[in-house]
Amino acid sequence: MPVFDTPLGKLGAVICWENRMPLLRTAMYSKGIEIYCAPTADDWDSWQATMAHIAVEGGCFVLSANQFCRRKDYPPPLEYLFTGIEEELEPDSVVCKGGSVIISPSGTVLAGPNYSGEALISADLAFRNCSCWA
Repeated sequence: MPVFDTPLGKLGAVICWENRMPLLRTAMYSKGIEIYCAPTADDWDSWQATMAHIAVEGGCFVLSANQFCRRKDYPPPLEYLFTGIEEELEPDSVVCKGGSVIISPSGTVLAGPNYSGEALISADLAFRNCSCWA
């Protein structure tokens, strides 16, 4: 899992459920990651706690992008099934509620989580608060 030196800082990414693998996270921390990107399709409430934990544990900023989509965003056939959903889905039914968030190394939420629809979130990252700069 690479960590890239960029003009913004040391940046890397771990996707979806892989963020719940302690040894993978440890490998990222050992490479000095400062901006930890965590794209996902996990819209469970526990995801936000996981992202805050990673920020504090790794002493890094966490940027987690999560998809927001409605039933109409998927291709037709009516036989397309979404498991675990009891009610009949209408075109505007939310299938994945989003939850994109930016978290500081102290665990403070700087932007998001956004559950209101498609959106861009942003925050100024103050690297002096990043333990990797200590």
